[in-house]
Amino acid sequence: MILHNLEFEAFMAYPKRQEINFDTLNNAGVFLLNGPTGAGKTTILDAICYALYGETSSDRESAKLHSTYAAHSGTKPRVLLDVTLHGKRLRIDRTPAYNKPITRGARKGQMREESAKATLAELAPGADPADEKAWIPISSSVAEVNRTIAERTHLTKEQFLKVVLLPQGQFAQFLKSKPKERKELLKKMFPVEHYEQLFAALTEEAKTAQQEVAQDENTQRGYLERARAEMLALQSLLDAVDSDAEEAAEAGEETSENLTTENVTAENVTAETLDAWVAGGVERARKTSVREKQEQQRLTDEADRNTRLLAERAQLQADWREYEQLCERRTRLTVRADEHKAQREELAQARAAAPLHAQYAQVHAESQALAARQQEQAACASALDETGRALLAALRDEETSAEVIFPEETTFAALPDFEPAEQETQLEALLDTLRALQKKDAQLTDEEAAAAALLKQANALEQDRARAEKRLSDLTAQAEQLAEELAGYSTADEERTLAAHLVTEAQQKHDAAQQMQQKLDAASAAVAAAQKQSKRTATAEQKAQEKWQASAQQALAATEEFKNLQVLRLAQASSLLARELKDGEPCAVCGSVEHPAPARIAEGEQLVERADLDAAKEREDKAHKQARTHELAKDRATKAHQEASEALAAARTQYETLVAQGECDVEQTAAQLQQAQTRLAQAQSRVTARDGVLVKVERVRAEQQKAQEALRTIESAAVEAQTRHRDAAARCEAAAAELAPARAAVGFAQRVEAVEGYRVAHQRLARAVLLLGQARERHALAAAQAERLLAESSFESAELVQAAVRTPERVDALEQAVAAYELEHARLLEGFGREAIVAVAARAAAGEQAPDDLQGVREQVEQLRAAAHRLTLREGERESMLRSLHVLRGEYAAFRAKTAQRYDRAQMLANLAAAARGDTLGGYEHQVDLVSYVLGAEFERILHSASLHLDRMSEGRYGMVFSDHRAKGSRSGGGLNLEITDTWTGEPREASSLSGGESFLASLSLALGLAEVVQANNGGIELDTLFIDEGFGTLDAETLDMVMGTIESLRDSGRTIGLISHVEEMKNRIPAQIVVEKGQNGSSVRVNS
Repeated sequence: MILHNLEFEAFMAYPKRQEINFDTLNNAGVFLLNGPTGAGKTTILDAICYALYGETSSDRESAKLHSTYAAHSGTKPRVLLDVTLHGKRLRIDRTPAYNKPITRGARKGQMREESAKATLAELAPGADPADEKAWIPISSSVAEVNRTIAERTHLTKEQFLKVVLLPQGQFAQFLKSKPKERKELLKKMFPVEHYEQLFAALTEEAKTAQQEVAQDENTQRGYLERARAEMLALQSLLDAVDSDAEEAAEAGEETSENLTTENVTAENVTAETLDAWVAGGVERARKTSVREKQEQQRLTDEADRNTRLLAERAQLQADWREYEQLCERRTRLTVRADEHKAQREELAQARAAAPLHAQYAQVHAESQALAARQQEQAACASALDETGRALLAALRDEETSAEVIFPEETTFAALPDFEPAEQETQLEALLDTLRALQKKDAQLTDEEAAAAALLKQANALEQDRARAEKRLSDLTAQAEQLAEELAGYSTADEERTLAAHLVTEAQQKHDAAQQMQQKLDAASAAVAAAQKQSKRTATAEQKAQEKWQASAQQALAATEEFKNLQVLRLAQASSLLARELKDGEPCAVCGSVEHPAPARIAEGEQLVERADLDAAKEREDKAHKQARTHELAKDRATKAHQEASEALAAARTQYETLVAQGECDVEQTAAQLQQAQTRLAQAQSRVTARDGVLVKVERVRAEQQKAQEALRTIESAAVEAQTRHRDAAARCEAAAAELAPARAAVGFAQRVEAVEGYRVAHQRLARAVLLLGQARERHALAAAQAERLLAESSFESAELVQAAVRTPERVDALEQAVAAYELEHARLLEGFGREAIVAVAARAAAGEQAPDDLQGVREQVEQLRAAAHRLTLREGERESMLRSLHVLRGEYAAFRAKTAQRYDRAQMLANLAAAARGDTLGGYEHQVDLVSYVLGAEFERILHSASLHLDRMSEGRYGMVFSDHRAKGSRSGGGLNLEITDTWTGEPREASSLSGGESFLASLSLALGLAEVVQANNGGIELDTLFIDEGFGTLDAETLDMVMGTIESLRDSGRTIGLISHVEEMKNRIPAQIVVEKGQNGSSVRVNS
């Protein structure tokens, strides 16, 4: 990396454009960066860092990079860096985010935030940097520029700052610090996140594996307890089954032989003997099941035989009862035989008379319909005659001449000479004639109305013309008056422009004062908030510490309680066994049925149950979990308090900086702004009034033009209306003369309506005549059909037919009674014909009686079934126990196989975690953890490179070597120690034993070694420019000469060295300098080459 040129403007302490030509300084090889404290020397390094990474070395917010000296001048902040990376010359142009004043619109004078911008360009090969066209754009996106620079430098911002800027104070501390402190710095320079994650994951897995092993041990105890409980229950069930003494003794010998093969009892069974002990109980249960299944089969067969016998007797009893019921029903049916015969004859006569009765009813209905049609025909004829006379009479009045013959009179006089169909045609023709006359009359009425409207329109237009002439005269006078008023506002625009300029100046001054006051208020509030937060976090840290200490003590107490209960339960083992002994039952340990002296617990002592141990263990786990939770909370509270303290210090620094910049009088600038705004409002009011007059002038001119056009339009319309009125009046006179001969006493519309009424009456009469003929035909047909049906029937007269007729209800009752009798008869025949009833009838004829009560047989069957069911239930209970034991054996076998693998894995993970922690377990004598081990390799490379520099600067006396041993007096692990070799004494030395000058040389060597290793790890990038901070003031003249010689050697390798120092001797030694000068209006830079 070679720096060529740096430009920055309105950036932090520099309000004006500054330029540093590094090419001139590169030629010199060594240059000095000096200036008073607080002038802005570090800002130059911040500008370089910001150009490359978009951030400063102090992570200052982008919005605060805009120079406060240039904040209100409108100058935007900018950093431009010309640099060569990997042989490519680049130009990076960045603008930080800043607040820009708004110059127009409603928000004029307010501030608007402009976002950060960045562009990147590359110089064409062999081109002149001064030629702007030679720069080829690469990107104009901030994110893209950041990505491209990161790819080219291969360094993070932190690494860049460490290898380009060598702060002597930090490396002197690094030289003499403890391994733990060195580790934190090295972690920032070398990527070890993967190893930290690996270490954390390994530790967590080891912890989880140990917890799983502990859970497995608890589960194994649970399996043993389940086996004991289930085996004891099975043995109790089998003992109850063996009722035969000899079989019980035999079963007991077999069981005892199975169990004593391994000398296993319920009390001494272990994880290894559990399966064999369960297998013995299962074998005894199997033999008992075989014996009980045989007895169950015998009971079932006997019950089935008795069940069949019971079913046969029950069926015979049911058939006997059915036979007796059939006999009773047959007797009742014989009694009803005569009644059934009479009902059948009555039903037959009613069914035969029903068709004749219906036909006579139809003849009567047709007679009534014929009489109604005759009356309707007479009424229609009378109505038609009356309508005709009324129509003709209405046509004439006293003034009608006898010589006038109307079309209605002619048509009605000729109607009798035509057939009915032709009469309808004549009436339709008359209607057409009258409708044509009605239409002409209506047209005449419309023409007369139109003529009247045209006359009215012509009169109205004459009045409109008079009004339009008056309106035009008024508008002319109004235009002359407005022209005189407009002359008084000739200077309104100039007055408003001057007032607006004064408001802008006052607003800028007021905004600047407000912003400064807001910054002070915000800084003061930030200090107060930070103080409050610091106090709150301190209180929270103290409370978290107290909670953690209390929970830790509770966890220790819970562990102690659990251990005490374990010890007490072991001591009470004999008492627990004695509690389970029962008189006459064998002891689970010795097998004796006599228990002369069972163990007893002391008076007042209580036995420790398994549940007590489980509860204590649960309390222990819960207490330790709570302690860990409180420990984490304590750590978070401590970190929060540290962060709050740092935030408080930063807030106080910010406030003091703002106070040093001075304050502005907000009230005075507000008053000045108010005066300027008042003057502007007055000027604007005059402009507004002038604009109002102009609007009125334009409106009057437009209205004058409209009035002239309206007058011309009215005059033209009046002439046209008069012409149209004369034409309409002539058409009305001609139409009235044409209609005069046909007019009657009534209007044409009434005459059309009257003729249409006559035609409707004529149509009704024709329809009535037609319907009367149809009714006569239907009546004759119905009468003839009634005579034919009577002749064909068995009845001699209509009176006999009427006598045989029955109501529908009576017919339904007769049909139901006859059908019920015949259905009962058929069912009796079917019942007596069934084979079982025939057999019963034969038994009854032979003198046999119905079977006796079956309760005795039924009770015997129930007893047999109950005995077999009890055996089934017992078998089910036994099978359930055996299934449970089978599942237990399978689960336990799988559990043993799985836990063996988990135990081996837990042991392996524990050893790996111990190695990663650097524990002494397994022979790790130096106690080097994994991350320190990885960083140690990098540290060893740094020391090797640093030793070469130190050897050269100390003229071969001193060197540096890596050591992974623990430091003297340190209880923590090793891995990151260093020793100083001294060729004069031949003995290694501690870094703390070096003098001030020697420490400076060693620190500088370390800084150079770190820079070289970091460069090598990141692609071997060449950093041709190196800055070395203060530290030269502690050197004597001889040592200073030696250090300058080393720096000259770095220069010989092609590097440019920038020294940051206040030492006067350095100013005299180094002619090439960047001089920073501090002033009241900001800082500036001067380059002396």
